[in-house]
Amino acid sequence: MYLLEKIEDNLKKKSLGFFLPITFILTIIPLIVRLKLVKLDDAGIDLYAEASKGDFFSQYKAIWLAIFSVILIIIALSSFKKLFKKRDKTTTAILICTGIFLICTFLSAMLSQHKEVAFFGFYDRAEGFITIACYMIIFLYSIYAFKSTHCYKYMIIPILIVILINSFLGIFQYIGNDLINSKLGIALVVPSKYKIGEQGLGLLYEKGKLYGTLYHYNYVGSFVGLVLPILFSLTIFEKKVLNKVILGVFSLLSVWLLFGSTSRAGIIGILVAIILGLIIFGKVIFKSWKPLVITLACVAILAIGGNVATKGQLFQRVPSLVSDIFSVFNNTSSVDYRAETPISDIKHVDKDIEITVPKDILKISFENGIYVFRNSNNETVQYDMVDGVYKTNNENFKNISFRFGKSSKSSTKADFFMLQVNNNPTFMFKLKTDNSIHLRDANGTKYIDVEYPETFGFKGKEKLGSARGYIWSRSIPIMKETLLLGNGPDTFAYIFPQNDLMGKYYAYGNPNMIVDKPHNLYMQIALNDGVIALIAFLGIMLIYIIDSIKLYALKKEYNESQILGGITCLGIVGYLFAGMFNDSVISVAPMFWIILGVGVSLNYLNKKRNQIN
Repeated sequence: MYLLEKIEDNLKKKSLGFFLPITFILTIIPLIVRLKLVKLDDAGIDLYAEASKGDFFSQYKAIWLAIFSVILIIIALSSFKKLFKKRDKTTTAILICTGIFLICTFLSAMLSQHKEVAFFGFYDRAEGFITIACYMIIFLYSIYAFKSTHCYKYMIIPILIVILINSFLGIFQYIGNDLINSKLGIALVVPSKYKIGEQGLGLLYEKGKLYGTLYHYNYVGSFVGLVLPILFSLTIFEKKVLNKVILGVFSLLSVWLLFGSTSRAGIIGILVAIILGLIIFGKVIFKSWKPLVITLACVAILAIGGNVATKGQLFQRVPSLVSDIFSVFNNTSSVDYRAETPISDIKHVDKDIEITVPKDILKISFENGIYVFRNSNNETVQYDMVDGVYKTNNENFKNISFRFGKSSKSSTKADFFMLQVNNNPTFMFKLKTDNSIHLRDANGTKYIDVEYPETFGFKGKEKLGSARGYIWSRSIPIMKETLLLGNGPDTFAYIFPQNDLMGKYYAYGNPNMIVDKPHNLYMQIALNDGVIALIAFLGIMLIYIIDSIKLYALKKEYNESQILGGITCLGIVGYLFAGMFNDSVISVAPMFWIILGVGVSLNYLNKKRNQIN
């Protein structure tokens, strides 16, 4: 008996030795916040009119992830026979899909028009091919390094650390006193070579939202969608009282992160994970339902109490989630978004411009050294200067005013002007040397024409999901060009029709927004890496989820390994459904790929154990 226990302890120590690097990745990567100036490529400069941009949440995460990935490769090569052992058909199928996904991503990067970004990533995302390759390395390593359920707690402990730190930072961010933007925070996250003004970093989102160290409150939702189903399920199944209390506390902290972030994507992910949890563990749950009801009641009481204490801020975006769900079923096919904006079109006609407003058209020309304004009947519209702003009393154009100026010191006339809507600067124009007037981009650096791209679906629903309907309706048609290979990882900002000014105006209330992400994990893969890469990705997920349901669904009783396998699947599903509204981001994605790897390994271990029994 003693000999068997000693052998088992040795096996645990060996398996833990392989898994510890994964523990460090889980702990360190999500918590890194450090300023790095990123030099933009030509397309980036064209987009932002800046040579470099500051990045706090992605670049150093990517660098350290790459370092850890190299370490994992060294460990794998030096311990090849011990680490890698033959796996079953399911694992082999997942490995094949992983290979296809990685190959398609690599070819998309190689053939991209924006190779630098495709390999190293966009400035505030850093999810180029190198980072994606690191995801695959940690995914594969996790499959093979997780050799015993003993390792599971070394995956949970880092998650608890990340939750604790983000919950602490989140409290101050939620009340509008971001510690990252404090003197101590700036000293920690800003290298001494950079000078920060008195106003601080400008990181703070609006009061009533938290983002912790995960870059954006939306990605806190993805994080919670991944970890809360696991922690909550562990709380239910844990038998030791102390462990149950600790897991319960951290489950509640995760709930705080969910509602404090106001992420509706996270809520959807959690709801789907709950439904799947009832399917998988239904027989066991309904057999001993009292602990579950008590736990849910505690969560509900604390959540409602927190909402009352914050005067409704905690649940402020939940009603909009419900209204968005119902609005999906409304018939809006006859809605013309251009009729809903203060300006519905800007055309260049010969040397003049024509600005279409709801009741008329404002024509602007430059004649005999002055700007002349006319309506659709070619009648003069009188504009007079009031406090440096040109305004009119004409009812059709009363909300439109202008500011004129010189574009440079050498200019001999007012060759530059800004169109304001309700006193808000909205469109920029430049007078060319031939006295023709042309629209400029928001940065005033290049001439542009208003674009009306091909759309698919979401007509009249462009504002759905904080303008996700708008982004998706313009992104889906682009997929026709990425059936085999994508435009390159992290290049979405360069392929999106940024000159769709009127569409942006309707969706965001601002035509000068830069749309840099699709807000959809699957669309992100299809456009950046190609539809084949998306199919391979979905193949990995479906193989794993179906395998998990077959193994764990509706059993009368579970051993520890089966419980861990089932709850890991719930976390993966929570993340994937949150991914319908969020992108992959380096603050959360490494954790997802590691947990997925552990889930694949647990399924293999459970099948192997069933065969032995």
